[in-house]
Amino acid sequence: MLTFNFKHIDLPQNKGLMLDIGCGEGRHVFGTMQNFKNTFCIGLDMDEASLKKSQEGYEFFKTISDEGAVFIKGSAYNLPIPSNSLDLVVCSEVLEHLDDYHAALDEIKRVLKPGGKFLASVPSFLPEKICWLLSKDYQNMPGGHVRIFKKKQIIKDIKNIGFTFKRSERFHSIHSAYWWLRCIFWDTQETNWFIGIYKFFLEKHILEKPLYIDLIDKVFNPFLGKSLSLYFEKD
Repeated sequence: MLTFNFKHIDLPQNKGLMLDIGCGEGRHVFGTMQNFKNTFCIGLDMDEASLKKSQEGYEFFKTISDEGAVFIKGSAYNLPIPSNSLDLVVCSEVLEHLDDYHAALDEIKRVLKPGGKFLASVPSFLPEKICWLLSKDYQNMPGGHVRIFKKKQIIKDIKNIGFTFKRSERFHSIHSAYWWLRCIFWDTQETNWFIGIYKFFLEKHILEKPLYIDLIDKVFNPFLGKSLSLYFEKD
């Protein structure tokens, strides 16, 4: 389930280089491999279990790319990448977890080439604010979100360090209600029957993409999209 539309960006035709910071199980690495077959992809994460899942996924997806991918353990604060070397950096649903996200943004700027693309996504303000209001436990999860971003502020922060803002979108509106339900029934969320039904609904959308669910998601995305996706270019 991607949080960006890769059709909105262009990468070099020959041997591009991409980094996904906080790659999780590799969804945006695999999305890049599919859309930019001549781009070598690097997935970086601190969680070894996620990196193992990414590698397992890569064994399945590796034939879709001419350049391939690698997954490594590392920190957003100290990227093991030479300066001015990347054509694309993806950072999806990571900045809200970082105590010093400004330091991570500085590292992203350092490793990108001039003209390189930076795709950042964070939880949208309203759906996230509702989660915080509904559940203190959601706020205080170990490794959870330490801030709520306002759109204008995060765009300003990234522009101020040397990026040009290109566009924004919101995705995954039907996931907002899922998280609100989890917040409401926090202590019983693993066994709550209604959450189970809603989870089945989400999984059907991810796996089968029925048109009616897709339409519901797209209609509500501008207002209730769980993820705010931002597209930048390094000056």
